[in-house]
Amino acid sequence: MSALLDILTRDILPIFVVIGLGYFFARRTRLDMRGASRLTFYILSPCLVFTSLIESNIKGGEIAQIAAFVALTALAMGVLGWLTARSIRLTAQQVSGFLLTVMFVNAGNYGLGVTGLAFGAEAEARAVIYFVCSSVLIYTLGTLIASGFAGGWRGALKQLILLPHVYALLVAFVIRLTQWQVPQPILDGLDLPGRAAIPMMLIVLGTQLANASVGSYWKTASIGSVLRLFIAPLVAAGFASLLNLSGPAWQASILEASMPAAVMNTIIADEYEAEPRLVTGTVVISTLISPITLSVIIALLK
Repeated sequence: MSALLDILTRDILPIFVVIGLGYFFARRTRLDMRGASRLTFYILSPCLVFTSLIESNIKGGEIAQIAAFVALTALAMGVLGWLTARSIRLTAQQVSGFLLTVMFVNAGNYGLGVTGLAFGAEAEARAVIYFVCSSVLIYTLGTLIASGFAGGWRGALKQLILLPHVYALLVAFVIRLTQWQVPQPILDGLDLPGRAAIPMMLIVLGTQLANASVGSYWKTASIGSVLRLFIAPLVAAGFASLLNLSGPAWQASILEASMPAAVMNTIIADEYEAEPRLVTGTVVISTLISPITLSVIIALLK
């Protein structure tokens, strides 16, 4: 019990301190945080992706393993989510929202910070890969699910083109393949906003939670939270073993896959009318419960 309390205090509490700052700031000022969210999305987090890949020793094969892990866990949770949604007789719109929350995790706002605190820089670099792959899935497969596949894959590819993290990933790959040395002043200049990405993500998460509520969907949201926080880690552990993940990649991948539902799901659900109240409720419940489940998972991964 003391070990779990130590993990909760050392690895989880600092994250919720920053989230709390964003939450109380939003409650006190009621400012529109869309500008800060866009700044984080288009500048800070792509800088984090680029510098993490340039400065890390991650090999191409390991990146492919993590990408496969992200895709397989999301698809497996999608199947389990669909079966569960059918068993509790959700409507088509409710199924779409339910699948979003079960399949896609808060890999950026929440996951990067916890992974870095729990397992250090090497695991955080692998978590960045997970974050990029997860973002690609959310903005392609996630939008297709939310829209009822109305836009088709062409619409999903349009979303992918607008994703800045993909460009940061591609540029980093080209530089590593050509073995070109990025001038240190440029790398230092990109590293500064990259370091600001994780705390800014957490502040934005706090502001988003300040405007969220569980609402009338608390029962369905609770079921989704159980799938996300209790079943997903078991699925993740199975695929991590299947893909022979080890070391920091094993730790980061399983921990990221165990994160609560992504806040981005709420934005997508609202855009496509995929029962956003259900999605918001799941985000709130799973986020509030997650310190307990993540503490246990971190203890098991150490």
